[in-house]
Amino acid sequence: MLPVLLIAEVLKGQNSESISLGSGYSIIPEVNYVSSATVQLYPYSFDLFERNITDELQGGYGYGISVRKKLFRHDISFGISVEFLSIKDNSLTQSFFNDSVSYKARVSEELSVIPLEFTGFFNLPKFGEDLNFYIGGGLGIYYGDRKRTVLNIESETVSKEAGYSLVIMSGMEYLLSDKLSGIFEVKFRQAEYRVNSVYPVSSIEINGNVFELEQNLNSKIFVDGLKLSLGLSYNF
Repeated sequence: MLPVLLIAEVLKGQNSESISLGSGYSIIPEVNYVSSATVQLYPYSFDLFERNITDELQGGYGYGISVRKKLFRHDISFGISVEFLSIKDNSLTQSFFNDSVSYKARVSEELSVIPLEFTGFFNLPKFGEDLNFYIGGGLGIYYGDRKRTVLNIESETVSKEAGYSLVIMSGMEYLLSDKLSGIFEVKFRQAEYRVNSVYPVSSIEINGNVFELEQNLNSKIFVDGLKLSLGLSYNF
């Protein structure tokens, strides 16, 4: 019953704020920064302690484009966006052990992520003629890859599986002209996907000692850091 009442309220306001179906579009290219990501190393282990082992990665950058359309009124819009994000962290380490010695090696984690998100937006009451604030939310589909490198040996991807996440956001739009506006946006999401990969060799040699390499790198990735976006919107 509640959705019916909300739709009725929106349609009721159309007389004073209605827009035509052929107007109210915005195309927004943007650059993005994500503050962090998490790799769950053993998500399917029966051991609770192993399931909670993660690598915390530094942030990364990307770019994207979104298309938005105002519907019913000028303060309500819906959109679709696609991005490409790249995150690389060379500061990680991994410990190797055999019967007599141990060794700590530097590890590199590299993530590439393609988020596809469907969102709705609601403009807050205006603070001025040229400045708008908005809030929104929606659903995202996330597809990506993971490469783990230890001592110049890079993992090879066997399979990838997309994941889903809710999206919450807020943003600011500054009107530069009738057609152009600057966009700054903050987004919160979990952005989960899965990657199964293996190393091309089963062992490595370090200072004359041989250490085994794990062959089952079945991981979950969460691009769960704060996302900041800066874009330029063309409105027509």
